[in-house]
Amino acid sequence: MKKEKFDRLKKSMEQAIAYERGDAEAGRVTVREQPVKKLRINIMLDEDIVEHFKRRAARPNTAPYQTQINQALRELIGKSSQEYVEDTQVEKIADRIAEKVAERLRRGKKRKAA
Repeated sequence: MKKEKFDRLKKSMEQAIAYERGDAEAGRVTVREQPVKKLRINIMLDEDIVEHFKRRAARPNTAPYQTQINQALRELIGKSSQEYVEDTQVEKIADRIAEKVAERLRRGKKRKAA
């Protein structure tokens, strides 16, 4: 992993931990190196689908929910750019780490309560 990506991941994880502890508010950063042509459409989605992506988007340093929906669709059709693949891999690793950290924090709170 390149140092730049590692530093981004480290910063993201620090922010996620602070958010989980209640020390920071949710934040969002979207980095796009090349402009992407977008097409505006109106689409009806199930409420639980939209809420799922909005919850994920509320995490620190994650893409907006519409971008995440777009990424999920790209993954489904198997059509992706190099930029998408790299960002997705880092995001998946960050998601797994954040889940583990949150799980450990929850376990710690349960022990203190007992």
